[in-house]
Amino acid sequence: MSTQVWSFLLQWSRVGINAALFLIATHFLTLSEIGLFATLFAPIRLSQGLHRAGIAECVIILGKSPRRLDGLFFLSVASGLCLSVIFASVGILTAQPAMCTLAIIPLLNGLAAVPDGLLRKSLRLKALALRTGAVQISAAVLALTLLIDGAGVWALVAFALANAIGTCLLTIWLARWCPSKLPSARHAVQLLPKVAQISGRDLAGAAQFPLAQLAIGLTLGLSAAGAFQIATRIYTLIDALAVSPLRFIALPQLARKTSQKHLDISMHLSRVAWLSAWIWAGVLLFAPDLMHLMLSAEYTKAAAPILRAFAGLGLSSALIMPINQALTARSHTDLVLHRAVAMLCIGTALLLPALLYTPIACALALSCAALLVNTWYINRALPRLGLTTSHLSAAAPPLIAAVIVVLTVLLTPTLPLLAQMICGTFLYFGIATLLRDPQMRPA
Repeated sequence: MSTQVWSFLLQWSRVGINAALFLIATHFLTLSEIGLFATLFAPIRLSQGLHRAGIAECVIILGKSPRRLDGLFFLSVASGLCLSVIFASVGILTAQPAMCTLAIIPLLNGLAAVPDGLLRKSLRLKALALRTGAVQISAAVLALTLLIDGAGVWALVAFALANAIGTCLLTIWLARWCPSKLPSARHAVQLLPKVAQISGRDLAGAAQFPLAQLAIGLTLGLSAAGAFQIATRIYTLIDALAVSPLRFIALPQLARKTSQKHLDISMHLSRVAWLSAWIWAGVLLFAPDLMHLMLSAEYTKAAAPILRAFAGLGLSSALIMPINQALTARSHTDLVLHRAVAMLCIGTALLLPALLYTPIACALALSCAALLVNTWYINRALPRLGLTTSHLSAAAPPLIAAVIVVLTVLLTPTLPLLAQMICGTFLYFGIATLLRDPQMRPA
């Protein structure tokens, strides 16, 4: 299989198996138990960017110099150990044994960061995908067994811990690398600015959900945190199914040297608009009914409105993907970083007052932040790409069709769910096809 296919399978194995287990766990755990785990794991999830992005990407960028690898390994293990001690101390002070158990994960991530970077640098994506799939499935079987035995939230703790241990051991075994000698502290400190820069970029891009999860758990309570966690898991699953495959296809195609780059961007924008507008229109209309097939009535009632409130965030983030990939392909990564920082700052600013109300208000705040930031971002990105707003018209037909379908279904007398979904789908693709530019083709 191609590199792109293995890359997609790697991302899917990380997200899909995790989300599937979590949805199964909702049938065994209360909202408060789900919220407790989500709140405890949020700071650990937030810290993962240091090793999975900062250290591992430094290995890719800085090369295989033994001295540099030894220095990066020293920084990785030292930072992981510090984070583990901090999290364990928090667990002791707050009388949360689960937090004390999870605290070992940063150290495990630190041990595996340099070997993981070496595997990624060598493009051993097949090995990475098979490793992740095997570890996730094994950890999921363990967690499911514990859930059936009534272990409660400790089943999710066991899943996270088994996942970290298995990933660490297999990564070290696959890379077959170990430090040649103990590096000097001076050399390790010289590498610190580059590690901080790359980690900061990843933190800005990935911190919003963990920060929101932690804030909701601390202010609105564990039940609210549980509902928010369910909605974000489904949101992440939708992104993995709908946008991630297109993201992997877009970057290499947009990086090719061609005289039709403007048309290429419009084609990718049209493709992602056709799919994402259809999906998020379906979420707005049918989220409660579809979620009820997977979750109990109580959980559906709590989480479905939050998922609906994420529609603005999901749709705008999907539509901005071709612009992100085009900028990355042309080495304009500074603007992509500025967008991530702006989203974190504005999202946090809007989230703070929303914490006085409900998780739904928090999700709406993040959606509003995404719409504001992406509007600013597009105005900055178009000149760099040599585009005008007319090149964005490829997204208009599916967006218009989605609005018409949502209004039509809401105003139509109640029909059976299956009939509504079938009629809505035919209406959506029919209208979008009539309105599309003849040069554009749906995915």
